[in-house]
Amino acid sequence: METRHHLVNILVVVGLILALVPTVLAGSGAEDIKALYRQDKVMAQERALVAFGPRVAGGPAEKAAADYIAAQMRSFGLDVTIQEFPMNYWEEKSTPVLQQVAPTPTDYVSGVDFATMSYSGGGDATANLQAVDLLMPPTGGSTSGCEAADFAGFTVGNIALMQRGTCTFAIKAQNAKAAGAVGAIIFNEGNTPDRKVLILGTLGGPGVTIPVVGTTFALGEALYNLTNVQVHLAVDAVGYPSTSQNVIGTLKGLQPDQGIVYIGGHYDSVSAGPGANDDTSGVAAMLEAARVLTDKGHRTKATLKFIAFGSEETGLNGSYEYVAANEVEVSTKGLGMINLDMVAVGDFLQIGNIGWGGDTFEDYTEEKASAMGMPWESFTASTNSDHTYFEQVGVPAVFLTQRPDPYYHTAQDSIDKIQPATLEANGELATATMYDWAKNPALRAKKAAHLEKVHVYRDQVLAGQ
Repeated sequence: METRHHLVNILVVVGLILALVPTVLAGSGAEDIKALYRQDKVMAQERALVAFGPRVAGGPAEKAAADYIAAQMRSFGLDVTIQEFPMNYWEEKSTPVLQQVAPTPTDYVSGVDFATMSYSGGGDATANLQAVDLLMPPTGGSTSGCEAADFAGFTVGNIALMQRGTCTFAIKAQNAKAAGAVGAIIFNEGNTPDRKVLILGTLGGPGVTIPVVGTTFALGEALYNLTNVQVHLAVDAVGYPSTSQNVIGTLKGLQPDQGIVYIGGHYDSVSAGPGANDDTSGVAAMLEAARVLTDKGHRTKATLKFIAFGSEETGLNGSYEYVAANEVEVSTKGLGMINLDMVAVGDFLQIGNIGWGGDTFEDYTEEKASAMGMPWESFTASTNSDHTYFEQVGVPAVFLTQRPDPYYHTAQDSIDKIQPATLEANGELATATMYDWAKNPALRAKKAAHLEKVHVYRDQVLAGQ
């Protein structure tokens, strides 16, 4: 027993020494996370999710990816729930076509000269182009296509040429369809610089059954100034009322009344490509964090929640639905939220938030990154990703993202662009931050004013002790 007393005394002294060297302690903790967080594992998650192809919100690929994520979470021992919510699925299956057939055959470039309106109907039409109540030269306030009367004299079977202004794109398109148009081209209004660029518009939801594209003012003006214009317009799109879902994996804390720390990323993508970085990278990093933190040596007092958000690309639908359905939980128990969105391409790690929930968690994460030897830069986040609604109800949040990504929202956002070492490092940072923030929330709160003393190390507290 005397030996035991000496050992206790030695441990006390060691503990006092470690308290005086927080940087060394932070480093040893980071080494522990690095040893457990494996690049081969996170890249395996990346490849599996990319293999589903474009995971458009509400579509079959998004649902298949959700099933995969749920199965992975269950394999780690998490308690998994699926939160389903309604949304409108719309996906463009191939590159749209807009050509001037006459008087001068011309091919226009998708994404440069024109772009399909989201929720456009599908269709392939070659027909005469007919202008509808245009305001030329432009002075602002165009009402083109906003009323049924604008189509007086419109020839059934023509394609309508309309101008942006006054009413929604959907109203213009619906009025054109009602008048017998087989397609619609809506060009920008042209009265100010921002009203001359390419329209990247939406019809707001299903209901329009003819192909509808937006164009630049320059293209609209050029077509308007021609006579006897015939165009070929083709859009290959499908859409219908559907559902999306959040996949939530929960690891109950040893003292769950101390609160919840969330980590999340969105698993849907745009239709243009498989979204290897946006945001397969964030979800892959989160899944590897779940694997590491379900290890019994990393049990925390606070509860951990790992959330794969659906339908982010359609307007942050998934994170909104989660917070709206669990507002009391999030606002009263939420200790922090880590949002991982595009974390595997680019030269610079950015750490930020909006600031609505305060900056303590952002500051904490920056200290963690520095202790782990990671270069980073601070930024003020906008309301364009899944941290937004957590911050809105007062949860301290941190948004981790890697920039720049030249392949954002393109077909080139593919697995070959992923930087494995970057994905691993940013995942390790998120995992270490989540763990230490949840490990002892009461103690962490007391030390919040001294962030240089935060620790990342393996917790030996086990259930039942």
